[in-house]
Amino acid sequence: MLNDNGKKSDGFETKLRKTGSAVGATIPAEFLRQLELKAGDKVTVSVEDNGVKIVKSDPEFDADMAHYEMIEERFAPAFRKLAE
Repeated sequence: MLNDNGKKSDGFETKLRKTGSAVGATIPAEFLRQLELKAGDKVTVSVEDNGVKIVKSDPEFDADMAHYEMIEERFAPAFRKLAE
């Protein structure tokens, strides 16, 4: 990740805290600015080989992908034929 000077930012250490039946971590304001995230934004969290990946969710993209997956599944043979 790049900082405000265009240089790579080091990671940060945070403490996991219990919140009800879940556990949460805080993200420093500097990282939120760089990622263009703010409190209340929805994110997608996925497990990577050696950690986790957090990406801002895009509801419009998610809806488009859901439509594509429905169409792709239904028309996969036709798509394959067209690709030949």
